[in-house]
Amino acid sequence: MSFPLSIRTLASCAVFCAAAGFPDAARADFIYGRLVPGAGVNPNGESTNVDVSADGRTVVFVSTANNWVGDSYNGTRALAVDLDTGDVEAVSSTGGTVFRGEAPAVSGDGRYVAFLTLNSAFGPSWQALRKDRETGALALASANSAGQPPANGINDNTVSISADGRYVAFQTDANLTGIEVPDAGGHAPTGSSGEIYVKDMQSGLVERASTKSDGTASGGTCQLQRHALSADGRFLAMICNVAMLPSATNGQAYVRDLQANTIELISRGTAAPNGTSTFVNRLAISPDGSYVSFQTRGYGGLGYADGTNIESNSGLYLRDRFLGTTTAIPRPPVIPTTNYDSCSISDVSDIGNLVFACNHSWTGGGAYTQVFWYLIYGPAPEMISVTGGGQPGNSASGYTLALNASGLSMAWESNASDIDPADTNGASDIFVLVEESVVNDTIFANGFDPATAAPEASVTPSVVISPIGR
Repeated sequence: MSFPLSIRTLASCAVFCAAAGFPDAARADFIYGRLVPGAGVNPNGESTNVDVSADGRTVVFVSTANNWVGDSYNGTRALAVDLDTGDVEAVSSTGGTVFRGEAPAVSGDGRYVAFLTLNSAFGPSWQALRKDRETGALALASANSAGQPPANGINDNTVSISADGRYVAFQTDANLTGIEVPDAGGHAPTGSSGEIYVKDMQSGLVERASTKSDGTASGGTCQLQRHALSADGRFLAMICNVAMLPSATNGQAYVRDLQANTIELISRGTAAPNGTSTFVNRLAISPDGSYVSFQTRGYGGLGYADGTNIESNSGLYLRDRFLGTTTAIPRPPVIPTTNYDSCSISDVSDIGNLVFACNHSWTGGGAYTQVFWYLIYGPAPEMISVTGGGQPGNSASGYTLALNASGLSMAWESNASDIDPADTNGASDIFVLVEESVVNDTIFANGFDPATAAPEASVTPSVVISPIGR
């Protein structure tokens, strides 16, 4: 089920491009806009839980609005938007019928979307599905090698997918590999989020990723994040409350190499070789697996952004896995020193630039999260969730956000009503900031082209852009 989309364009970026460090001759414009179902039409419900494909062209999210594709489903559906053609598709659909879809994650070229559903047609409780937007096929990802879904379902938090769509990661307290979990009767402890598994959608094999260096399971103590799988499906990033290596401390970030069957401690530094002394949250791995961003508040032995002062820290760190360095991301200058360490959710590209959300005190007396962009070792982080006049939005932005592999396409959700003057729906919306070259190419060199999609996902290009200025 697919329909044309409109993008309300809010700006062509000049300041952002300069902050990005592009030389004058190489600078290009960025399109800044809010996704809406049509010209002059607001979504008639909230839109949240956004992700961006590695090539930057496809944005996926969930929405309670039923005027995206004109369906009659009364609930949350998972949607995919092609920023180049302007087409929007309900991916949580089959045979033209839309059903519940949550927490979508998109493959590198936008062809595949993994998402969660609560639909008895696919198994008990929550299950993970993978939609092939080219053929329209739906496949059960949260299944053992025999194709059977977990009897009690899976964790209803998130899924992750590799760039080629072959690997899907999810979390469940069921034993999907036949390897016994110590002291748990083959299952993760009751009440835990369960173990993290990666399903090979091609071979059908399932591998447990939340495995300690000695080969035993984590005991249901690890957390899966949406941006957890590298593009090739080899590396999986996770946060574990127990030590996954003999020398590590509790509450650390790790990367599991699913090919070499090894595990690497991420949240460490020169002064904290066994892990930070403060607990880690909200990590993301770059598509090529070279960088991992994560949150930890307090010094924790991981360093200061300015070399000496904790008030210079944002609360975010970036691990370069190949150089073996951990860098403190600086507090954005517009964030008061009293709000140091207030940044939280982040995503990272293959070149080490980040988008992230920080708590920002604005002139109205409130404190809302805003979205920032930062190039590692570059100028100070710049706020991007702003109005046409450059002011922060009047409500929270960045509860979910995403960045593509090149760092030139990003998206986030926002409750702000003043970023787009035409925003009158009183609900959360999806905003995008995209470099023009990402969306001007109408044909993929080596990827999914919606023009060749299955009849159910047939498209009618019709993008409307209404400039506002910045």
